[in-house]
Amino acid sequence: MYRWLTTILIFFGCSPTVYNHGVPNLVKVDSGLWRSGQPTTIEQWQTLKNLGITQVIKLNFESEGSDEGAVTVGMSVTTMSIQPEGDQDAWDNIKNTFVEPDPTILGDIEVQIETREGGILVHCTHGQDRTGLVIGRYRVLHDNWTKDAAYTEMLANNFHPLLHGLHESWEKF
Repeated sequence: MYRWLTTILIFFGCSPTVYNHGVPNLVKVDSGLWRSGQPTTIEQWQTLKNLGITQVIKLNFESEGSDEGAVTVGMSVTTMSIQPEGDQDAWDNIKNTFVEPDPTILGDIEVQIETREGGILVHCTHGQDRTGLVIGRYRVLHDNWTKDAAYTEMLANNFHPLLHGLHESWEKF
């Protein structure tokens, strides 16, 4: 029953979102590493800067939200977009759920996180799926978590296994 409900919610674009400091799904992962959904106001970006965040890794596409506010408050932004790109037409939204992220981009993201100087934020549109995959990989590679433990955290932060490309990428990892 839960899987069918989740499928329906994903199809209609519904997903649980928690706001912390006004930022969707903001969670501190480790010292100097945060994850979230797309900040949308200058106040949200300033709040993140006040937490010590100086760098941003943007996993979503520019069409899904702008990070201009981050630059305005003095953060550096690295865009490393991975599928599925949302907010397109229904066909593209469905088709893109089957696209696996480029392993080279995932590796580049991991290098960015590992070589960070100061606080870093990893975000996508909702801070659940693309961000969940990246942080799950970080937990295994950096924090020496088991894949099961990392996946449990991914699910707790509303990762959607029905996004086949992201889920397959996780399974192959």
